Amino acid sequence: MPGEVTLAHQVGKESMPVTGGSQLAYVLLEAQPTEMMAQVRMPLNFALVLDHSGSMKGAKLRNVKEAVKMLIDRLEPTDYVSVVIFDDTAQVIIPSMPANDKPGMKAAIDQIRDAGGTTMSLGMIQGLNELRRWNIPNAINRMILLTDGVTYGDAQRCRQLASDAAAVGIGIYTLGIGSDWDEDLLDVVGQTSASGQPAEFIRDPSDALNVFQQQVQSAVNVALRNANLILRLPVGVTPKKAVLVLPFIKDLGQGVLSDRQIFIPLGDLEKDKPQSVLIELMLDPRPEGLFRIGQAELTYDVPIAGLVGESVRDDIKVNFTTDAAKAAAVNPIVMNFAEKANAHRLVTRVLDEYKRTGKATTRLTPNVTRVLDEETQAALEQINQGQQISQDQVKSIGNKTRKLTQRLDDILP
Repeated sequence: MPGEVTLAHQVGKESMPVTGGSQLAYVLLEAQPTEMMAQVRMPLNFALVLDHSGSMKGAKLRNVKEAVKMLIDRLEPTDYVSVVIFDDTAQVIIPSMPANDKPGMKAAIDQIRDAGGTTMSLGMIQGLNELRRWNIPNAINRMILLTDGVTYGDAQRCRQLASDAAAVGIGIYTLGIGSDWDEDLLDVVGQTSASGQPAEFIRDPSDALNVFQQQVQSAVNVALRNANLILRLPVGVTPKKAVLVLPFIKDLGQGVLSDRQIFIPLGDLEKDKPQSVLIELMLDPRPEGLFRIGQAELTYDVPIAGLVGESVRDDIKVNFTTDAAKAAAVNPIVMNFAEKANAHRLVTRVLDEYKRTGKATTRLTPNVTRVLDEETQAALEQINQGQQISQDQVKSIGNKTRKLTQRLDDILP
């Protein structure tokens, strides 16, 4: 059934100069469900796995409870939800069931009290069990995992459970509240699972409501599933790098690249939220003329129509020219994505070194720092001067920098 999705591309330069050497080319690929899918609403199957240890006392637990009750209110009777709380033990306070007794569910949430330590894997095990309790056709199976601290002695078990979740198509969406949670572990758990996403930072407890709203809306918006983006390359075109740039920035690594092909799993495609990937290619010298430098293909499933392995393709061409004026023209949108992906890469390098050693030797140039907000610039300058910054600042910098592309600037003079 054609028309469920658009696959579009833009290139950094429509015209490349005829030269004697290889040249770098940028290709921006974007996939997004069409208006045809606007009314699609698949059933949700949520497991909310919540840290209620002693450190959650006060504003954190109070705001999280209100956020969970809001999420319950947003569910349809055809949706399923379960709630697991953990400290150094775990308890299922709402077993997986249809969301048709909202007052009873919210009363159970109100009874949550802070207590104990933090053993996150116990909550994850119970959450996965609840998600698998029912066979719900076409359900969006997601665990929302929230903590404010460092799990005790079971980090490897948490990583394994994330792999187990990925194997059965369950996405884990990790939320860290406050400044004391293990950023590296929560990032790995989320990215290893079917969600593929790093942890979301709830910097202030009052932000919990908004973050939980985003979580439920994201699940409601899923229209297409199991999307994969493939870029096939002709002889003379070599893949160099692939970076996810929307909905957030993530270097996809060398594992997605091969000699003549780039293969990128995108997973769920949401209405009103494109997924975009920036590709760097090296082009061998070409004579004057129009050349195809790749063919993109998007494969995907349409669960509500029972369709599996649907596909759409898009040819990518550039013109090689001896006209210097044409060859000098650049696409500002593509180059803005490239600029912000580069800024994310360099800021991540600074943060990684700082977390390892307490200092940073990488110096960021003005063309990098200019795309960062003032708070981030100031914190990075403190690091450059050999000063220490707080864990709150470290997490904030990482969280904001990966979202740089959610606001694009016009880079034209």
